[in-house]
Amino acid sequence: MKKQLTDVEKARRERRKKIRRRRLKILAVFIICIAIVTFVILLKTKLFPVKGVSAKGSSLYAESQIVNASGITGKTPILGFSDSTVKNRITKKLPYIETVDIKRKFPDSVVIRVSDASEYYAFKSGKSYYAVSEKGKVLNKYNSPPEGLIEVLSDDTELKIGNSIKFKNDQAKEIFDFLTSYPKEKGIAVNLIDISNSIYITMRVEGRFEVNLGNKENLKEKIDHLAGMIPEIGGRKGKINLDMWSNSDSKGTFIEEN
Repeated sequence: MKKQLTDVEKARRERRKKIRRRRLKILAVFIICIAIVTFVILLKTKLFPVKGVSAKGSSLYAESQIVNASGITGKTPILGFSDSTVKNRITKKLPYIETVDIKRKFPDSVVIRVSDASEYYAFKSGKSYYAVSEKGKVLNKYNSPPEGLIEVLSDDTELKIGNSIKFKNDQAKEIFDFLTSYPKEKGIAVNLIDISNSIYITMRVEGRFEVNLGNKENLKEKIDHLAGMIPEIGGRKGKINLDMWSNSDSKGTFIEEN
């Protein structure tokens, strides 16, 4: 009987040891987590203040302009700022900056690499024209259409300098995306896109053709047909009508301008 009690006590002691070890492990993990959190907070608030910020990549803005726009100063800890926040500051304050990449070099320096945007589209809004980059960033506002840009007429856009262009409905964006990419693939130079009326879409191409595409149905096939018509027309200029094009009546008409 005595031996049996001893075995029970041994089992109890072993259980107590296991519980004690488990508690010690939990306590150790807790202490480590607290230490890590404390260290991160110190990094973000006090340790490693930024001593040097450099900016590279722009031919339009001075390095000091980009650094000032970033908001990073000598009092900013190297982990005390969000990359996305800094990128937004720069791209909104300096409209002609398209992309921003931020690299931290521990313990105390930051390198900002940027790329410039260039004017590609001219969106008409009221009596004004907004220059927009090929990637869709609104860059500037003009009183007359800037030369050399693809003019876009649309009633469904929100234009704010420093922000990306926003389409108020998906259909307008879909048509715009298509007409700014597919004709280029077919070797057609687009000068103007008018999507202000979704059932009467028109373009000016090659500097000499006014093209009526009608509604958005069969747009791909209409552009394919247009690509075939242009070489046949030769050096003449005028109006091309593809409004009535369909799979059962795949015809386009050309009226030469006198």
